[in-house]
Amino acid sequence: QLYDLDEDPKRKEFLDDLFGFMQKRGTPVNRIPIMAKQVLDLYTLYRLVTDKGGLVEVINKKIWREITKGLNLPTSITSAAFTLRTQYMKYLYPYECEKRALSSPGELQAAIDSNRREGRRQSFGAALFSYSPAGTPALLGAPKVPLPALSVGQVGPAHAQLAAAQAAALEQLRDRLDAGEPPEKKAALTAEEQQRLMQHALQHNLLAVASHFPMNIKVSSRDDRQETALNLSTNGISSINMSIEINGVVYTG
Repeated sequence: QLYDLDEDPKRKEFLDDLFGFMQKRGTPVNRIPIMAKQVLDLYTLYRLVTDKGGLVEVINKKIWREITKGLNLPTSITSAAFTLRTQYMKYLYPYECEKRALSSPGELQAAIDSNRREGRRQSFGAALFSYSPAGTPALLGAPKVPLPALSVGQVGPAHAQLAAAQAAALEQLRDRLDAGEPPEKKAALTAEEQQRLMQHALQHNLLAVASHFPMNIKVSSRDDRQETALNLSTNGISSINMSIEINGVVYTG
């Protein structure tokens, strides 16, 4: 099937050389790689990656989308970068090192580690922990009371407790993700942790607002309407329904 994907005369020469090389090093290609329910074209994948400078360059420059398009794979595949990197490392990277010497295994590992750290920073970045009620005026209906842009970092003792809890939670999650969990489970763990930490951040910011204004604030969920302090009702990370009573005026959103 790999030989018959197109009429490129260099395809047979490449595949013969690749399979012979993999056989000699003791890692023969005994199975056709599949991605998105179709044969993964190793010849085109190798040509696209090496034209960009090799696997390490593709990882560092984060240009997997270009590789995906070049392979005519669906752009909707959420784990395309991870899957292509894994398949390339298994079937093609030793051949790249032997034939082109574009990078070393040590450089590859460093690129993967750097990409993983950056991914964690993006997942749990400033948007999560610097949430401010004043930064999302659309959540509150009229009438509106102007509030200063308070962040978790302005809360004092509460900030110290939250920062410690966040650091412990992130370290625990990092250990779980680095323990070899499959991509699907990693994504579930990340989403679950994000939702829990978002709730903590929101609660502490509401406490910060209360501590900076001489007013009575009551928070209740939309479901039971009971006036209980910081009783948030969440429907996923992007949806939080609540009502806030400030000096007798009820704001809902």
